[in-house]
Amino acid sequence: MSNKNVLVTGSTGFIGRHLVEELSRRGEYNIFCLVRDSLKAEPLREYGAKFIYADITQEESLKKLLNYKIDFLFHCAGCVKGNKALLYKINVSGTENICRLAEDLNVERMVYLSSVAVVSGNNTVPLYEDLPYKATSIYGESKIEAEKRVFDYRKKGLRTVILRPCMVYGEGEPHMLRQLLTLLKFKIFPLINGGRNKFHLVYVKNVVDAMIFSLNKDEFLKEAFFVADNEVLTVKEVFTILSKAINLSPPWNLPRGLTPFLLNIPLVGKRLRFFLKDRVYSIEKIKNLGFRPTYSAEEALIKSARYFLYEKRRNS
Repeated sequence: MSNKNVLVTGSTGFIGRHLVEELSRRGEYNIFCLVRDSLKAEPLREYGAKFIYADITQEESLKKLLNYKIDFLFHCAGCVKGNKALLYKINVSGTENICRLAEDLNVERMVYLSSVAVVSGNNTVPLYEDLPYKATSIYGESKIEAEKRVFDYRKKGLRTVILRPCMVYGEGEPHMLRQLLTLLKFKIFPLINGGRNKFHLVYVKNVVDAMIFSLNKDEFLKEAFFVADNEVLTVKEVFTILSKAINLSPPWNLPRGLTPFLLNIPLVGKRLRFFLKDRVYSIEKIKNLGFRPTYSAEEALIKSARYFLYEKRRNS
């Protein structure tokens, strides 16, 4: 039986890189990566990936892909930070262009990486997939509009999987983990409310496993699915695991009397308030289809923190 041809957008990004690595490890796929920057893409060559140079926001540049036979399309490309125009250009228009491409290519399945941000404005704990759209940021709003486009194409017959990971961490994660470890190292980020609030995360390899798992079950073509680690940790547990992993002292508790003062400081208060909300996501729906996260949260957090330390020493 011949290998399936797989196209990955966002292959030079954090999740995309891990996806390409895992697809290569399994040895069942011919991997094509949609790339813009040859320098960023170069490390993917070791996984046997072939490059197609195009831009998801430039529909004309995507037409060259019509010369390829693509069986599965993983749409990981996206923008997390920026103004509304940029976020909508990449996340909404770019996604619509990829849906149109997938339709023209008549792919067997397209896996779209959405986000829990499309419903994170709801106050339910835990959050679940069937809640109404409600975002708390322009990023979340752009992902809502993008997801609506994907649903529209699904209604027209495009076989699409919609996965909504929560906050993703892992080896090489460029945003959250780097910031948390830096704050822990310099002891400048205290535990507010004793770190009792829930902080549900997802390891990048669990996300990748869910993406590949979704290729083989038609039930994934009917709804949207959260992806998160099996364990729901508290903020204190997450910070303590990370600290121990790289031999730092545990995080310190912010005295209750100082909390109102710090919460009223611009930027600092906003960052602290992030950890005052319980962030929990029900993954019963995806588990009912037989998916189980392979990696435990503690194991994955330790591996991620130690990789960060190794990477820092290697680059110093």
